[in-house]
Amino acid sequence: MARYEARIKDQHRREYPELKWNAWYEVKPLWPGMRKRTTNLAGERLTRLKTAHDFIMVRAEHLEFRELGAPEKAATA
Repeated sequence: MARYEARIKDQHRREYPELKWNAWYEVKPLWPGMRKRTTNLAGERLTRLKTAHDFIMVRAEHLEFRELGAPEKAATA
């Protein structure tokens, strides 16, 4: 299974002051064993990011994604 990194898009960085706008964070499953994307009750796709001290939940459309260890060119969600 591919592993991914994500970073906050420029236009959303004010909504997440605890995240560095230019840093890439490892994407973790919402819960162990989860293999596909799901939505919350509001219909939003959420992504769980591993920060230095904890995890944070972010709306997937607020992020840029790339495969872990991939070059700088990013694919958006």
